[in-house]
Amino acid sequence: MKKFLVFLLSLGILLIGGYVLISSDVLKIDEDRDIIKYGGRIYSNATELEWFEEKKRNLQKGQKMGEIKRQRNTSMLWGNFTANKLAKGTALYGTHTGRGGILIVERDNGELLYYLEQIKE
Repeated sequence: MKKFLVFLLSLGILLIGGYVLISSDVLKIDEDRDIIKYGGRIYSNATELEWFEEKKRNLQKGQKMGEIKRQRNTSMLWGNFTANKLAKGTALYGTHTGRGGILIVERDNGELLYYLEQIKE
């Protein structure tokens, strides 16, 4: 029984450590970016990107996916609905087509921001 408890404790430490390492890896690379974690994936703000201008004109807000629950400026403890720049309570939406890989954020002032799923190499 004691060996089993030690095993479970060790497994828990490894899982938490891996969770922190994965999150910190993304944030070290993209420290200055405006990012969100949703659905276990990282999304990066693409609102100002020139190549995205045409695409965002054709996008509309779809179903509300949730709200930002935590704002973190460190790489520690990033879970779903965590952002580094957006305020707690900011609404997240999918697209009107239901297409994955894009989140639309509506700020309190009505401004729409567009976030694209970040593909890790």
